[in-house]
Amino acid sequence: MILFLLLQYCILFLAGNDLSHVLSDFVNIGFHEWFKSTISGLSGGAVIFVILLWQSSLKREQKLREEKLIFQNETLKNQVNPHFLFNSLNTLSSLISSRPETADKFIDRLSSIYRYILDNSQKDKVSLSEELSFINDYFFLHQIRDEDKIMLEITVLEKEKYSIIPVSLQILVENAINHNMATRENPLKISIYVEADYIVVKNNLQKKSIPYKSTQIGLRNLSERVKIISARSIIIEETSDVFIVKIPLLS
Repeated sequence: MILFLLLQYCILFLAGNDLSHVLSDFVNIGFHEWFKSTISGLSGGAVIFVILLWQSSLKREQKLREEKLIFQNETLKNQVNPHFLFNSLNTLSSLISSRPETADKFIDRLSSIYRYILDNSQKDKVSLSEELSFINDYFFLHQIRDEDKIMLEITVLEKEKYSIIPVSLQILVENAINHNMATRENPLKISIYVEADYIVVKNNLQKKSIPYKSTQIGLRNLSERVKIISARSIIIEETSDVFIVKIPLLS
């Protein structure tokens, strides 16, 4: 309003008109016009602001959808990979002739693993109980091949109480197996347990002399996925003896 009055004074002053009636004219006549123009301006500004917020929300939603699709695609590519399948088929081939009963179990577990991945790769979360059953199947295949070189201990109570991002624990178990040496004298020991509202995957550090070539896509995608779904972050801790990753549990 003050700016409006100052503008009126300036215009009349430059035109050489009488300035004594500016205020009274504004009160009697100009105030109504000023009020209308102010309300119109505020209304227009509000509409523009709402449109900008809406566009920002759409862009963010689109970004989340794209990240979700990227994660799902990478998850399938990482898990259904030729290297894992090749090793599994080689192991199965040797079992068929030497240990046929174990070969039957191996086929059942391998089928269960791929069924789980295909059934759940599009989901945001699964029950912790389902994910742990999947991990047991996945670890069984490795244990058949590596025998006493790797060990897995799962200590989790109230499995049905929590949910988790599907295939997330498998990524961490796979990382532990790929990046560490494992012998009968010095086995790789992997532990899975609940700590506060996190699921923890811990392994003893026995890094390979020739580092495993990894793109780190799996762990990086997992970290981004956790942020999107839970608005929290995974926790990674490494000492000279152990490597630990903590994933937030979903209620």
